[in-house]
Amino acid sequence: MTGRQSARYAAASAVVLLAISATLEAKVYDLSGVEVAEELAARVPDEIRKRGVLVSGSDNAYAPWEYLGGDDGQTPRGIDIDIGRALARTLDLEFESRTAAFPSILPALGSKYDIGLNAFSITNERMKVVNFVSYTETQSLWVVQAGNPTGFDPADYCGRTVAVMPGTYYETNIMADSEACVASDKPPVQMLPFTAQTEAITRVAAGGADATATGGGTAAYAVLQSEGRLENLFPVGAMAQGGLNGIAVTKSDEELTQLLADALNHLIQSGVYDDIFAFWGVSYFTVSEAVINPETPH
Repeated sequence: MTGRQSARYAAASAVVLLAISATLEAKVYDLSGVEVAEELAARVPDEIRKRGVLVSGSDNAYAPWEYLGGDDGQTPRGIDIDIGRALARTLDLEFESRTAAFPSILPALGSKYDIGLNAFSITNERMKVVNFVSYTETQSLWVVQAGNPTGFDPADYCGRTVAVMPGTYYETNIMADSEACVASDKPPVQMLPFTAQTEAITRVAAGGADATATGGGTAAYAVLQSEGRLENLFPVGAMAQGGLNGIAVTKSDEELTQLLADALNHLIQSGVYDDIFAFWGVSYFTVSEAVINPETPH
């Protein structure tokens, strides 16, 4: 990459990052109407009760689900954060979201974190090692530059450069597609790894990658805030199937898993859950019931 290209990428990235974050800073759901559910609070595990805090792991880089904002630019904000805060309030706890690399969160459940609240796609592979409580529907989307100037084709992107976040459902599917390319004597997909989805999106906006795939909420929000620089494409194949996101809990903690499911269903029944999603403008992703380890095609 030349110095001129680097400067162009940096400038474009800065514009998109500012656009994506500009409308997010002041958004915090008001929990004043959320009351403690005494019967549920009485079931909080002793270790968490003594601490008084429900600790979550998140990369906090997946707006509007979770991101770092506030006056200091380091305060977790977003849909997931407000869901976590409402769950904690229901259980008479405080809520803390600790920022961590996405692939490191699930292995650290039960030691560093009580839960993982990071828009985790529920997959059969992940359910082998953790429990999930479903809390939102999800739909994958591709993000490309407006007008799709490179002619990216979701049905055949062998040899294309794709920005990807390691450890995600999307990386798994892109790797599978790349292997299919090689098996068909076509060039593999060139994957550019980024630790945050925002970085992957800005690389696409700057022309440094043909596309990136991510959850529909994040993909659509990025396009909305990109000032006409980006557009969405619908996936084909495995990624075209809708799915569920879940709150992750260590596999050995059935007690906490059931408590979270019951607390989330309490928020659904009380209307707080719907209010949070409406507040963030993503009501189309809501579920009618939180389910432990639901069936999934993924």
